[in-house]
Amino acid sequence: MAQNDNVSSSLPQKAIWIERKFNFGFPNNMLPFFLERLSGTIFRLEGKTRDVAEEILSHQLDGKWSIKENIGHLAELDEVALKRIDEMINGISPMSPAILQVQHDYNTMPIMEVLNFFHKSRLKNVERYNRISAEELQRSSLHPRLKVTMTPVDLAFFDAEHDDHHLVRINEILNILQP
Repeated sequence: MAQNDNVSSSLPQKAIWIERKFNFGFPNNMLPFFLERLSGTIFRLEGKTRDVAEEILSHQLDGKWSIKENIGHLAELDEVALKRIDEMINGISPMSPAILQVQHDYNTMPIMEVLNFFHKSRLKNVERYNRISAEELQRSSLHPRLKVTMTPVDLAFFDAEHDDHHLVRINEILNILQP
């Protein structure tokens, strides 16, 4: 694998997450579409990691997060999203900041354990969204980094976009380590 570490420099430059710009203000009827994306991430992750060696899933290409760490990060951010939803509904602004570093050593865990952690956290997240009333969907809070006001529907969109960002990174890692 080490011989492939330099290959990543030939990849096209993709948008860096913290530099991306977003438009918010989605109507409430968009929430089911964003929840479908959020719910589907577990199946996409399972498909991408199926039959991939643990060594590849734990490899930190170019010193960046491994596939397992990307998945663990998504699970940890689901916990932040749960807190943010409650903050919006309760009128707390700004929302809690995101976690920018993984909090556990996912590389020592079997992939099924990492996927199960993600699955459980994502189910809690989606179930919480499904319990939000129409009136609560109108509430908002300031996002601490973006400095924009977001509703729960906007947050669901933002989190679905974040999932896709990490799924693209997982694809990049797999394309380099398993050409």
